[in-house]
Amino acid sequence: MIDPTRRDCLVSLATTAGALLSGSPGVAGSSAGKERLLTTRGIGDVTTPRFVRHDIGTAPSRLHEPSVGSDGNMWTSPLDGVLWRYHCPSGETERIDLKKLTGQSWRGLHLWPIAHGSQVLLCTPGRPRLWVWHRDTGRVTQHRFPHERPAVYGGHALPESNTILLYDTRHSAVLLWDVTRHSGELFPCPYKLRAELYMMFADPSRSTYWGSTWNGNDIVRFDLKQRRWTGHFRHPSPTARTVVGGRLFDGKTLYISNMFQGQIVPLDTITGQWGKPIPVPGHGKWFGYLSGGVLFGDHLYFDHSTWTGGKGSIDGKPHHFIGSWTVFDPAARKFSRLDFPTRPGEQLSHLQSDYAVAYRDNLFLVAVNRQAPRTAIVLRSTPLPGR
Repeated sequence: MIDPTRRDCLVSLATTAGALLSGSPGVAGSSAGKERLLTTRGIGDVTTPRFVRHDIGTAPSRLHEPSVGSDGNMWTSPLDGVLWRYHCPSGETERIDLKKLTGQSWRGLHLWPIAHGSQVLLCTPGRPRLWVWHRDTGRVTQHRFPHERPAVYGGHALPESNTILLYDTRHSAVLLWDVTRHSGELFPCPYKLRAELYMMFADPSRSTYWGSTWNGNDIVRFDLKQRRWTGHFRHPSPTARTVVGGRLFDGKTLYISNMFQGQIVPLDTITGQWGKPIPVPGHGKWFGYLSGGVLFGDHLYFDHSTWTGGKGSIDGKPHHFIGSWTVFDPAARKFSRLDFPTRPGEQLSHLQSDYAVAYRDNLFLVAVNRQAPRTAIVLRSTPLPGR
């Protein structure tokens, strides 16, 4: 989960992608071939694939909000002004200096890159316009938002659609963005919310977009066909801190994380009834914080940190993400624990793993070791070619 702390003016730049690299494509994949292959599976009642570790270089901090385009390129950034590209099928890795690309520094700006075809949308609440990198031409363009004082944090792409789902945290709104005309329409949430709204996942099969309030207990639904808000569900406990993720199971059920209580709570979106909380093994022992679920197959994957709320931490140190995930099977209501495989000198507690993305039939989890040499890692549900 993220910590809250994002007519057209065209800017054409003469630089090309090849001149912007801080490392050559494929270097990380080649070096990984010289190292012992490290694999892992979930331990518990839920069967997981065999995951394979791929080291892709070093990063100054954890990798934020990755997204994968239809070409299999994953985009992410450690918020140091560098954009990372990881090609999921091949493992090819590339780093792009955004200052060289755009002429402006992006260091310290929260960045959520979203790919659509040859375009990469550089979403950040730190700039008043949307920047778009056109990879096929090397140009970067800027585009005005349809509202004042925007804080467009990020969003989600829909398959085979020219509409990108963006959201604005300052206005608690969904922004439907046309990537052909680069214009959008804002839909402010009409419900009285107890905290700041973040949209969490799209369900294209039902044309819905789901969100939850950060450090609040609201769950909301936006209907993409009707282009209007159609649902507001509030956890009965005012102290609950709910996060939504995954998908709608059985056509009606969401599994909501109560992030500091270590619980997954079923929500019937037809009746609005909250079910009996399901305790997650290990809460208060090796984790304090529970993320929203990332869908892979029919299972949900949850990352963890030592955070217990406020400035609290289960180990008495500043809270941090860790290299262990929970895997949940909603049908059986069973769990497994998935640990990153480690190299000599590494500890699971040092591997900051906070995000995962699915591409086709594969899942990719990212991590960065917070100890030197700050190794950046992709944990893949399929091995690299030839491995």
